[in-house]
Amino acid sequence: MDAARMHATACAYYRSPSEDTLNAALEEALPLCALIARRFSGRGVEYEDLYQVAAMACVSALKKFDETKGLRFTTFVTPTITGTLRNYLRDKAGMLHTPRGMKEQSAQLAAAREKFLNEHHREATPNELSQMLGWDISQVLMVLSAQEANTVSSLDQTDDEGLSTGERIPFIEQGFEKTERKQDLLKALSALSDAEKQLIFLRYQKRLSQREIAQQMGLSQMQVSRMERRALALLRKEIEGDA
Repeated sequence: MDAARMHATACAYYRSPSEDTLNAALEEALPLCALIARRFSGRGVEYEDLYQVAAMACVSALKKFDETKGLRFTTFVTPTITGTLRNYLRDKAGMLHTPRGMKEQSAQLAAAREKFLNEHHREATPNELSQMLGWDISQVLMVLSAQEANTVSSLDQTDDEGLSTGERIPFIEQGFEKTERKQDLLKALSALSDAEKQLIFLRYQKRLSQREIAQQMGLSQMQVSRMERRALALLRKEIEGDA
């Protein structure tokens, strides 16, 4: 997955729209479509269906892309695909209205996850959540699944520096794509300090802003910014070195 080539072929289609340039641009973007579709899998819809929806959203984005706006194509297309998949899942699952009981359980589970994270600086496993809440493991998994189906983070939100999450995380996801195993990224993460691991988790899993992370970790926003740059540089080196 090459963001530069994706952008170049999208620009080529913008300058000279034809079936050939559209197909060339789509072919370059399909790995990104597959990557995003995989992130939505396991929610009651077949991956192949998600992939097709992602590909169609990509075609729509290519037809709307305007090179003169100054946006990288990956920055433009990622939220389009993500939003389309989110809406597709909601329509497919018929979960526009969550039952009150599920909302209450979801709030309890979210509070337990947050408490565990603050105490242990990592995400709780379903078994650990089951013990904390006194729930059966199947109940925990059901509520987690409902949360995932209803709370998909958008990649087009900007952070304190005016950068979108989609602009910051591509190389991490390229690591997943190149190595085909998350274990390789986990190995790269082991090179970070505990504080850096916590920052990466809060930033890219919890989608917190640098300001929110600074408050949670007891640091200044400048310290968080510097730590994030160091951590991302190290992760990039580890991932690209193993690829």
